[in-house]
Amino acid sequence: MQAATLAGFRVHMASDGAHDLGFPILVEGEGSARGVLVSVSASEAERLNYYEAGFTPVIRTVRNATGTECEAQVYLSDGRWLPGAEWNQEAWTAIWGDIATEAAQDFMAGMGHITPERALARYPMMLVRAASRLRARGVKPAELRRSVGAGDLAIHKHTPAYARFFAVEEYDLQHSLFAGGMSRTLERAAFVSGDASVVLPYDPLRDRVLLIEQFRVGPMARGDTNPWLIEPIAGRVDPTETPEQAALREAGEEAGITLSRLIAAPSFYPSPGAKSEYLYCYVGLADLPDGAGRPGGVEAEGEDIRPHLISFDELMHLIETGEADNGPLLVLALWLARQRPALRAEAGIKG
Repeated sequence: MQAATLAGFRVHMASDGAHDLGFPILVEGEGSARGVLVSVSASEAERLNYYEAGFTPVIRTVRNATGTECEAQVYLSDGRWLPGAEWNQEAWTAIWGDIATEAAQDFMAGMGHITPERALARYPMMLVRAASRLRARGVKPAELRRSVGAGDLAIHKHTPAYARFFAVEEYDLQHSLFAGGMSRTLERAAFVSGDASVVLPYDPLRDRVLLIEQFRVGPMARGDTNPWLIEPIAGRVDPTETPEQAALREAGEEAGITLSRLIAAPSFYPSPGAKSEYLYCYVGLADLPDGAGRPGGVEAEGEDIRPHLISFDELMHLIETGEADNGPLLVLALWLARQRPALRAEAGIKG
């Protein structure tokens, strides 16, 4: 690997017209693009071409660090992306470096199983999943459960069986047994999605919450006669934001409200036997007068959301009747019940 330059091109962040997408593109114009020149085998070139789906490999003349010119393959955009901000390697490394490196593993796991175009279509979700995986590596308490060591899990095979917006992945694995030794090789599958933030807006002065209602495909697929659910505000955590930032953003997108403060509630895996999803949960303090909240959702994502302002007692009633029947809302309602006396007292409400 050696430094090299490509005359007549500049490097920019790829953009969809509204946001930078986390990877560079070459843009024709005055100047010189800096990069690296590497020699690769035929099989390595095949892997590079798979990874660079969406780019066109072409031959161009580059100049190495000693000033020698040579022919090299470079990747030019096929026009699907716009040039965003000028490329800054240090800034990219600080924001995207770990996430993009992690996501590359998911992208390349699809080689031989899914087309490069299909993998490219899933790349935004791969970034979400990569950021989730990096968060998952934080230290977790293990006072009661097993303290995991390096040899406690062996993954022999990992196959992406289905990959669109979400993914289903198959594993052949072994894990440590409580009685000692390792399990036989097990075949397991997981429904893979990224981390999400969930927030229940609460006004301690008026003692009311804001809930949302929307159609959900999960209950429909189960055969539920009413697949419109009463829920807290929720949404996935984008790759370069924190769970707290996601909660604040989703409150604006889904209900048009501003939260003044987030109170962390228990975070959890909603269905660990089959799903990788992890939920970060919050009670969000807000000013919720009559008329607060507006119909929301992101139209491009097919969201159609209606807000409901109800009292805390009405919330408890919905839980008792079973109309409020999704896990995150139950967890947050119970957490709010525990925090409510202190929050009301803090707002100046006596008794």
